[in-house]
Amino acid sequence: MKLFYDLHIHSILSPCADELMTPNNVLNMAMLKGLDIVAITDHNSTRQLPTIRQLEDSYDFLYIPAVEVTVNENFDALCYFRTYEDAATFDQFLQVHLDGEWKNFSESDQVITDVYDTEIDTVERPLTHTSIAYKDLITKVRKLDGAIILAHIDRPSQTPLDTYSLEELEFDGVELQSQNIDPFLKKYPSLTQYKIFHNSDAHSLPMISEKTNYIDLKEKTIDAFFDYLRGEK
Repeated sequence: MKLFYDLHIHSILSPCADELMTPNNVLNMAMLKGLDIVAITDHNSTRQLPTIRQLEDSYDFLYIPAVEVTVNENFDALCYFRTYEDAATFDQFLQVHLDGEWKNFSESDQVITDVYDTEIDTVERPLTHTSIAYKDLITKVRKLDGAIILAHIDRPSQTPLDTYSLEELEFDGVELQSQNIDPFLKKYPSLTQYKIFHNSDAHSLPMISEKTNYIDLKEKTIDAFFDYLRGEK
């Protein structure tokens, strides 16, 4: 089954996202673009996901509970979970390890909304960074039976492969944002053994992926997605 996806989208909970990136706006735009699988991956928090869960039945997406974590080593990892409960448990772990700075953002840029896109809360602590070592991130995500995709590693500032070996990192897939991936894979040929994803990393509505990139799942379910990601039949 060919399913079109965008597995890296930010909502207004992320401090750097546009104020129009409310849950309804994001999901409506994804629907208009014809996507089948969607994941909102806010920076270092899953606190927008309860609203997404309430909205989920209004759409025909396969929705993957997820978050983008900036680890202590200063690169990003996309973490995916089978259930909203697992994502909420993981958020408790994240909150303990938030150590970011506001930089050009403020608490008012980290908004949680209800199903009507009305602001109901803000997150006080900066969601820009965590003190979590990558090895500890792996341990925690694996305990929750989750999966990890290294985010936008073809960005010069986001290429942990220059510093760490594949064995040190341990991951399930990689995200490459450039469609011209041949030069990058030539530099890192061992990446061809992993699933490669092209996501938008959308921080504004027009950035959300078009109906371009797809994966082939045996069925449109969370279990089929994880089987695909882990190379299981």
